[in-house]
Formats: sequence, structure tokens, C-alpha cells
Amino acid sequence: MILWSKVIFFIGLGLLGGFSIISWPDSAKGSERVVTHADFAPLRGLDPLVVTAGQDLMMCKAIHQSLLRQKFNSSEMEGDLAKSWSISEDGLVYTFKLRDDVYWHKGFGKFTAKDVKYTFDRLLDPKITAPYRKEIINDLKEVRVLDDYTIEFILKYPLVPFLRKLVGPRNTGIVCQKAVEKFGRDYTRNPIGTGPFIFESWTREQAVMVANKDFKQREGPPKIDKVIYKIIPDADTRIFALQKGEIDMMWLTPRDQTIVDRLKASGCKITLVKYPSLTNISMNTKKKPFDDIRVRRAVAHAIDKDSLIKYVYSGFAEPLNSPLPKVGFGHTEEGLPRYEYNPAKAKELLAQAGYPNGFEVNLDTDNSPSRLPVATALVEQLRQVNISVKLVVTDQPAWLKKMSTGTVDLIVMTPGYEADPDYAMMRAYHSSAFPPGYNVCKYDKIDDLIDKARVERNEKKRLEYYHQIQKKLMEDLPDVPLLTQDYIASYRSHISGVAEKNYVWGFDFYYIHFVEKK
Repeated sequence: MILWSKVIFFIGLGLLGGFSIISWPDSAKGSERVVTHADFAPLRGLDPLVVTAGQDLMMCKAIHQSLLRQKFNSSEMEGDLAKSWSISEDGLVYTFKLRDDVYWHKGFGKFTAKDVKYTFDRLLDPKITAPYRKEIINDLKEVRVLDDYTIEFILKYPLVPFLRKLVGPRNTGIVCQKAVEKFGRDYTRNPIGTGPFIFESWTREQAVMVANKDFKQREGPPKIDKVIYKIIPDADTRIFALQKGEIDMMWLTPRDQTIVDRLKASGCKITLVKYPSLTNISMNTKKKPFDDIRVRRAVAHAIDKDSLIKYVYSGFAEPLNSPLPKVGFGHTEEGLPRYEYNPAKAKELLAQAGYPNGFEVNLDTDNSPSRLPVATALVEQLRQVNISVKLVVTDQPAWLKKMSTGTVDLIVMTPGYEADPDYAMMRAYHSSAFPPGYNVCKYDKIDDLIDKARVERNEKKRLEYYHQIQKKLMEDLPDVPLLTQDYIASYRSHISGVAEKNYVWGFDFYYIHFVEKK
């Protein structure tokens, strides 16, 4: 059935490929410049405090600002709502001078330091459940307002990646106190920010943002007038829509060279985007059979990464032998244990662990085109060593809920991190991130190393800690790193401004603009 659907799909592409689809979109013919981005999943919420899904993060990035931001196409940081900052000699006090010319959307008044304090006080509130809140509350002692445009953060101890944590929008996107108090729980569907785009509407089919014409920062207001986030669950339908000019841009999944070639032939552009992400398979180390290191190592030996890269990713990936992505600080594979593809070795380890005939287990995934194809391939690879896997496929909200409640035993993940490795370590392997955080493997053997690395101010020593951490993780193997991949941005020929390096997930619509048709 899957193969037949692909045959039909490629026949359709062939018919479309009989002529060049280069028509100028209706949105560019009139005075309003509209960009339509399509994805498979609906939005879940636009409150920076609780945002988890990639599509929500992308929209939040356009609506909310943070104290700091990631420079376009770079791993460097720059001021966003903060004009400047200073750090005390002991590394405990961070003082920020804020912009005094920023206003909240929709008439909610002027942005001040009180909104910054409110944002972080809300994050520290134990009554609020936020998956990543412990990344801040474990470190932050107090936030003080010195005047309307000066704010001070007092840490419990010196923390090297603290500035990186202030690059939002996840967790640390600044919210408007008046708006949160007005909308309450409904704020997540009525976000009020200071960013380059203003939230307009949200239905089951799409969400809409319009340009903030009063945006004074960077180079002024956005160069496009409106962004439509359109929900098209089926991957083939999204590709057809892009070719026909019904949408303007999307992330191309599944990755397929034939589809890439077809899109290029129809006049679309392709950019391979570097992002600190990886694909792995995580195991619950607190439950049988994955509480046995021999079983976890057997899983590693059962996986043929080269086949995954060739047949699932069409070569748009490379094998990974570290729990840290290759993009960013700290990654190494030197001196780390390796688990080559060896089904015979996998069966031998299972027998030693008391599972000579294998075992049965559920593998959780969602309907994401980034995860479902690799999960499907892994089912067959694990079957070859007598591990009988039932693939449990849910929609994205149900899948995320399973992770946050800690009810998964085996799961395919595609975590996205930031440039500093502290994010990966704290989110995936520190015991403070047990569910409702995303340490789904419930691994707690390296808390001390992680804690030492995040406060070490000597870069060389800090790198040594992260080498020890990666080695320990590859020895204990709470999850198996599979591969790192390029993300394929596909878009119509009139679109420009897509970054080749992206350290905060999703298109940055502020930089998207139209180019003249040649």
C-alpha cells in the first residue's frame, strides 16, 4: 500500500513536471505581500512559557521578543529587548539596560522592566507547569527591577550558559503582564508580544500573523505584510501545493532526492539548513527490559544507520555517535564507545540478558513525517534480532503528552537544541528533567558532571567535562544516537531570506522578503 501510494504520487509529479510551474502567486500580484507556510500539525499554544512543539516555537519567535536573540544565520547572540548588559566579577549578577521605545501589540501599552520581572516570576511559580522551567528555577535566585528600563538577575551560582537561556522564545520570551492577567488560561490562544508580527487569528485550518508596522528595531518593520500558517497533514498534498503555488514555503519531509529534483525543476528553491538537532531512539532505563545495559546495547547493535540514511533520508543525513548534535559547542566522537551494526552480537547480548527469544515492546511515535518513516524502518531492523515491536502512532499532541507523563518505554525522538550543550544535557539527561520534562529515558547517572560543566568558566576544562559526559552516556546508552540531518527548506522562487544556519527552530519570518521575478 505504501509503495503503491508512492507510485501514484510520482506519476502525479511527472504530470506536473510536463510544464514549468512558475506562476507568480496571487499574494504578490496585489499590494499585500502574503507568505503561506504549510506544515502537518496544528498549533498547540503560543505562550512562550509552555511552548514545546516546533511549529509553536516558530510562531512565538515572530510574536514575542526576549532580552537577547540569535543573530540571523549565526550562532552569535545580540540584544533584542535588551540594549546592553554587564556581568559582575563573581558571575552572579547580570544587569540589563532595556529599550525604552517598545510597545505591546494591540494597545496594551509600553514595555517596561516590570514585564520582564513578571515573566520570570511566572516561570518561578510552582503552580505553573512548564516542561523546561527547571532549566531556569534551579539557577535563578531573584529578579529585581532597578528602574523602568533596568533589570537585574541574581543567580544562585555562576552559570556559564545563562545568557544563552535568555535567547527565547521558549521559556524566556517576554510576556505582557496586563495581557496574561486579562486572558488567563486563554493567553496561549491570544498572545500579545512586542515582536515584528502581531497575532491575528487561529482556526482549525490555519493561523494568521500580520506585520507590526510600528516595529522600530533591527531594520524596521517586516518586509512582508502577512504570514499564514496553513495545516496540510498529508506530505504529498503539501508538495503538490508548493508546486502549484498554493503555498510559498515548507520544510520538506520526508527527505527524498526525487522530490527535491522535481521541486527544483518546477522552479522552487531548496536550502539545506544546519540546525543543532539529531534523531535518536530513547529507552526507559527504569523499566524492564531496558533497565539492563545489555539490552540497550543489543538495540544499538541491531540498528543499521547506513540503511536508514540511504533509504529513509535519501542521503540527507550522516551517522551520529554522540548524544550531542554536531552543530554547536562541545560535540566530539573521539574516544567514545561505538556500536557497529551487528545483528549476531545483538542476539548474543539479548541471550546473556535472559531474552534468548527476544521480547515484545511498544515503540511510540507520532504522525510527523520526520519521525514516522524512521520509526517504521526501526521496527523491521529490531525484528531481525527477535525484538517484536508494535508501532504506536498518535497525533503530535497525544505523543507529546505521553512524553510529559513518562509513560513511554521506547520512543523515536528528534530533539532540537541550542548552540550550548547545557540545553541538551539538562533537557534530556539531568534528573531534574524527569517527566513532565523530557528526560524520557529517566537516566540520572551524570547529574554531577552536568552540574560541574555548566558552572565551569574555563572553556578548555568545560570541554573536558562534556567529553566525559558524552563518553559516559555512550557507555550507559540510555538512548541510541542515530543520525544528524540537514533540514530541507523548500520555497517558491519569489521568496528570499531563508537562513542556512538556524539555532532557534523554524523560519524567521522577519527576514523573509520577496524578490523580483526574473
